[in-house]
Amino acid sequence: MNEERMQATEQLQSDLARTAETVEHPNGLCMVTASAKGEIRALHLHPALLQQGAKAVGEVVTETVRLATNAAVQTSFNKMALALGDGMAIDVESIVGDSPFRSTWNPVVPPKSAAPEATGERRPRTPFVDDPDEDAFFENPFGRR
Repeated sequence: MNEERMQATEQLQSDLARTAETVEHPNGLCMVTASAKGEIRALHLHPALLQQGAKAVGEVVTETVRLATNAAVQTSFNKMALALGDGMAIDVESIVGDSPFRSTWNPVVPPKSAAPEATGERRPRTPFVDDPDEDAFFENPFGRR
């Protein structure tokens, strides 16, 4: 039992060490593969980004590295939860901080209504009249028996 646990721990450590995620920037001009430690394993820049100047390149690369690192960290949390169970993963999160998914999660705020609220007087509804003849027609509109 103890040896199995040791093997599982070693396997988890090796999985986490190999975990890397590739993310493309929303503008499509940069793609980064990064580990959960923030190591950049691959960087691809579109020529159009290079024409925008050094400041733009730096901002886009930094943002894409952050997105890729967050994705790798989230993948690590997910692997850890699968291997150790949700309870242990929650305990680890309480020590090291929230996973990227939890820390960036924002509930959806309903949009404000585009239509202004109705103002003015409402017409009263016409009263419902209980008419037995009308009910008979709708029960069998084609007169079939």
